[in-house]
Amino acid sequence: MEACELVRLFVNKAIVPAKPKRPGNPGYGPVKALRVLIYARLKGLDNDTRIIIHLKKHPYIAKTLGLSTVPDRTTVGRWWRRYLNLLEEVFVKIANLLQLAIPTKIAVVDSTPLVDLYDMEAAWGHTSRGKFRGFKLHAVVNQLGLPLRALVTAGNRYDGPYLPKLIWDLEADFVLADAGYDSKQNTKAVLDIAAKPVIAEYSTQKRQKLQGWA
Repeated sequence: MEACELVRLFVNKAIVPAKPKRPGNPGYGPVKALRVLIYARLKGLDNDTRIIIHLKKHPYIAKTLGLSTVPDRTTVGRWWRRYLNLLEEVFVKIANLLQLAIPTKIAVVDSTPLVDLYDMEAAWGHTSRGKFRGFKLHAVVNQLGLPLRALVTAGNRYDGPYLPKLIWDLEADFVLADAGYDSKQNTKAVLDIAAKPVIAEYSTQKRQKLQGWA
């Protein structure tokens, strides 16, 4: 099953809380918006422009997600801000459904940059590919890459401190994360949910540098 088909299956009116209808043009609505945002996370589409190009290049995917037309970059950027809390709530509901059908053996924690050059609340951050201005989507996915939990922060926030909040109520055999999550607090958080931590270690030189910033 394609990622877009999985998203359409899980993200529907049954798990997206109803919101009061606004007068005038109803637009795309929260269900379609959340489908696009979650699909983008699954496919690693880390900025609004890449999302739009991808949907235009693959009209079948846009149609499967329920879109009759592809939104513009400004609209997608507005979705990240408007549906931030709703996105986190939907991730939890999807995870609860997934746990019933597919027990989580491996939980993978990572972050994705959400490039936004225009929002006043955006901030400059760093990734392995360099600097960016925008926000960060911190997320946990299972062994199949399906979403379990998510948080959105300003782009200048470090990844490490968010691991405990992302996994505290999950059940998993292993928790995988890169060196950005290497800390005693995160190791303890993984052990607290009875999982085995598989977290890459910082080099001694980089660890000393980070401690110097603290």
